[in-house]
Amino acid sequence: MKVLLSTLLTLSILFIILIAGITFWVYRLSEGLPDDRVIKDFTPDAVTIIYDKDGRTLTSLKEDKDQIWVPLTGISASLQEAVIASEDPYFLRHGGIDYRQTWESVKDNLRSWRWARGGSTITQQVAKNVFLSGEKTITRKIKEYFLAKKMERLLPKERIFEMYLNEAGWGYGIYGAELASRFYLDKHASELNYAEAALLAAMLRNPAYYNPHKNIERAEKRRQLVLMLMQRHNFLTIEEYNNALSYTIDLRRDKLNKQFRNIGLGVYGDAGNTLPCYVRLIEGYLIKTFGRDLLYNVGLEVKTTIDDIIQDKVEDIIASFNKGGVEILAGDIQIGVISDDRDIVRAIGCTGKWKEAAEKIRGIGAPFDSYKYTATQEKEIDWKDILLVDTGGGLM
Repeated sequence: MKVLLSTLLTLSILFIILIAGITFWVYRLSEGLPDDRVIKDFTPDAVTIIYDKDGRTLTSLKEDKDQIWVPLTGISASLQEAVIASEDPYFLRHGGIDYRQTWESVKDNLRSWRWARGGSTITQQVAKNVFLSGEKTITRKIKEYFLAKKMERLLPKERIFEMYLNEAGWGYGIYGAELASRFYLDKHASELNYAEAALLAAMLRNPAYYNPHKNIERAEKRRQLVLMLMQRHNFLTIEEYNNALSYTIDLRRDKLNKQFRNIGLGVYGDAGNTLPCYVRLIEGYLIKTFGRDLLYNVGLEVKTTIDDIIQDKVEDIIASFNKGGVEILAGDIQIGVISDDRDIVRAIGCTGKWKEAAEKIRGIGAPFDSYKYTATQEKEIDWKDILLVDTGGGLM
């Protein structure tokens, strides 16, 4: 009897420790979520601006993507209804989590012993697409749950839905209903009829698999399912359902006379890969210090000690030593810091031939011949002496 009691006591203690550990882990995950300001102040065109010592704009940082943001009123009711019917029928009723769908997805995943189904609501998808990541881990999923509840508390349903329809991916690097409508159907998102809206909504589950350019039969079959769901959830009458079902979709690529000759795709390209070294260094520091949310979803104003005129001349000279390009993390690359007679940093450059570059810059004459040229490493740069950051509550 004593052995049994001892065993039960041990198991009870271990169980309590396990529950306490899980509770602490979940609590720590919830602590790492974006703060209220990031969620409430999210803006699609948020820009972080970097200024030089005299207030001239050195550069601006934004999260580049092919996207045309429109307000919810700029998206047809037909597409809104198609998305709700197929992606989250109870979106307007739940508080961010559809517990029934979550339980169904858990059962499906346990049956297949893999992450086969997510069961995410529209709010959860916004949390993932805008503020978290797409990685399929239990850690991200738990964060997504907490963040969805937080978003429902801070934002109206209309705002959450607007974010979803503008941030959702439609394949080919296309984000948002407006650009997707232009690309696939040569229409504004506000002009879509039920049949066209059902096609775009059909693609959301898996844009590559239901791409009408690659497999129109598969996309059409999914479109029919979306229309059926719309009718089931009372978004369509029987007559509207039959009309939409028989409607022939006219894809943009097949049209001779296109409304949009330039739809806005490919505006950014690989521009982010050609940022000057000093900009990439500043961007990296800001991300580590303030996080991507504040940098790209709210926007900061950053004043530096860098002199735009001096930095431009330094860039021109260093470019001649970096004809094949330069990567910050390459082992043979040095970061050069140029300081004035008060040890204030006025320019930063990266090259594998810093000593030669420094001599050439010095040779320009005043004021370059009086500056101090130091080779350093990224971790040794004292950014607090170089950057003043305005986070909305004043410079810090």
